[in-house]
Amino acid sequence: MITVRHIHPEDLPAFLAFPDHPTSVRDDIALYLDKMFTQGAMRQDWCFVLEVQGEISGRLAFWTLPGSKQATDLVLWELPWKETECPSLGAHFLREVFTLMAGNLSEKIGYVLDSPSSSPQWQTDHQERRIVLEALGFRISRETNRFEWHAPIETTALPSVGTHDLIVYRCLPEVGEAAFVDAIMRVSQFTHDQQITEDRLEKGPLAQAQEMFQDLQQMKYEPEWWQLAYTAKNELIGFLMPTVSPTFATIGYIGVLPEQRGHGYIDRLLKQATDVLVQAGETYIRADTDVKNTPMAKAFLRAGYHQFAHRQEFSLDSGLLL
Repeated sequence: MITVRHIHPEDLPAFLAFPDHPTSVRDDIALYLDKMFTQGAMRQDWCFVLEVQGEISGRLAFWTLPGSKQATDLVLWELPWKETECPSLGAHFLREVFTLMAGNLSEKIGYVLDSPSSSPQWQTDHQERRIVLEALGFRISRETNRFEWHAPIETTALPSVGTHDLIVYRCLPEVGEAAFVDAIMRVSQFTHDQQITEDRLEKGPLAQAQEMFQDLQQMKYEPEWWQLAYTAKNELIGFLMPTVSPTFATIGYIGVLPEQRGHGYIDRLLKQATDVLVQAGETYIRADTDVKNTPMAKAFLRAGYHQFAHRQEFSLDSGLLL
């Protein structure tokens, strides 16, 4: 007998115990789950188990930005990946949980797959996961390289970027939202990011920029953190929009106008964004950049970040499984 159901409070230890991860990994996932519950990014009634003959054989939870009432992503998804019946079992599990979540799902549902396995999801068996996802219609919407920065133990001082012409930074309350949306639209015109390019073509440059601004606003940030950068002659250079996600601080979105590229400005804007987060008390920062965005990847490395993972972002219209 195969059953898919919501977890009950007493199921939480068993939910965390599947699969048989090392104790340190289980403890890390337990801390993540507790943090997400506290912040409102996950809910207990959004957590599910798959039972086969009364034994837990799979688990899955849904995630969203705090404050949102609709789930946007699959997380903590586990199955008996090496068993021959896994593809059919996995397809059944996902279809059932989508039905149980009807009315609580966003239009598109995402799933991120990081390699190598890392906190907080500790995903293994990447090929087996892709087989189940693709069989149900999930498609890769974006591939990124992931970078992280840790504050040194002795000091939080960042690498110097040398002496350059003056840059004037003006924060969001000074310039207003319209100026930021315009800057995003101009920077995104010649982006190396596949997802941004596709969104611009589908929605139009202005709508894409407005949506990106609104999406970033759903993250934790202070208006003074978001800054437009200008030359001494009041020419716009670019912008920085650092944020704090439910799990970690992030660079958010950063960019230099096409006509201002090639002058080393990205190094200075990235240092400024990192400084903003450090001054806010953050000691650990992550950032993602499209695999084709080599200039940005090199900028992260120059700034003292290091690459720790490769990410594939999958997406599916939730209506296809309802």
